[in-house]
Formats: sequence, C-alpha cells, structure tokens
Amino acid sequence: MLDTQLHFISAIAIFLAAVVPIYLSLRLKGNLRRLTLLLTIFILTHAIFHITGYFGFNFLAEEVFEPLSVAVLILFGITLLGFSTTTTTTSKASIRYMSIGWSAATVILIIMSNITLILLLVALGIFVFLILRSMNVRSFQFQMSIFLIIWILGEITGSLQDTGVVILPALQGDIGLEIHTHSMIFFSIMLWLRFIYSERSGTKMVEGLDATLR
Repeated sequence: MLDTQLHFISAIAIFLAAVVPIYLSLRLKGNLRRLTLLLTIFILTHAIFHITGYFGFNFLAEEVFEPLSVAVLILFGITLLGFSTTTTTTSKASIRYMSIGWSAATVILIIMSNITLILLLVALGIFVFLILRSMNVRSFQFQMSIFLIIWILGEITGSLQDTGVVILPALQGDIGLEIHTHSMIFFSIMLWLRFIYSERSGTKMVEGLDATLR
C-alpha cells in the first residue's frame, strides 16, 4: 500500500480510539480525568502525525509529532505508575521527581537521532515495569506493551529498510509504516473492547487504580 493510504488508515484507527478516552474524560473527575486526558492528548498528537504524513509533510510528521506523541505516552505511563500506588506524600514526591526526569529526558532525546525509537523503548520499559508489578497478562498494561512492541517492530523495520540493511524485493511500499498501521488498529480495537467489557461488567478498564474508569 502507498504511504498516504497507510497514514489515512492509521488516522481513522487512531481517531476511533480517541473516542473512548474523550468520552471517559467527560464522565470522570480528579486524577482519573487527568489520566484519560493524557491518553487523549497522546492519541490526538499521534493523529496529527498521520495527518501531516498523509499530506506529505514528512519532516514535520516524523521529526516533530511522532516523537512528541511518544513523549506524551511516556508521561501517561509515569502518571499511571503513580496512580497505581497508594497516594501518600512519598508517592506524590516520586511522581514529581519522575515528571522532572521525564522533562529532562525529553529535552535530551530530542537532539538525538532516531528519537522515536528511543522514546518508544522508554515507554515500553515503563509498561513492562507495571506488568511485573501486577503479574497479570490480561491487564491494560500488558496489552499496551503488545501495542508498543508492534510499533517498535515497525520503527526498526522501517529504519532497516531505509538504510538498505534489509531489502524485501517481493514486497512494495513502506513495510515499517504497514506494521505501524497494524499497531494503531490493534490499539483502537483494544481500547474499544476494554471499554465495552468494563461498561457491561462494571469492572475497571485499567487495573491497579483505586477507582474504576467509569
């Protein structure tokens, strides 16, 4: 498929995914509302990446909006990590220090090459840590890790293809972007399935939080 078609499909998938956190943000209050707003910001920022890519603004898409969206995802992971623990003075201080560290790391990473892949690995590390804490392969954190792994595979494949390290003559188009599109479709389906299940069963949409995402 052409890059424009892949960006278009990814944009549709990511906008569909945005409906869930936007809806929840209108229903929730307090910390959970801030959490869903962060997820919404990540999704919409990534949607801008696909829109600018669709219209051919590749530098703006790949060097600005894609890494920026992953940076927001990292902040979402850090916030989720803080919310999954008991709210104490110590945990609040830890969240503050992690946020400062996130800001400093983002500034440093922006000047480095392959910023998106590095940021994705940082985000994956956060969610893997959350998995190790919950020890639940059916959790939101585990499914987010699968989403990130697919995304990372797309980034690695795209980089190898661009540099000529891996040549796939039998396939046409940007294979990395095709894998990326599949990760966006997976992410959208994941959010909607978890949302529908939580609405029907009355359970938490994200495990490990003190309140339900309802």
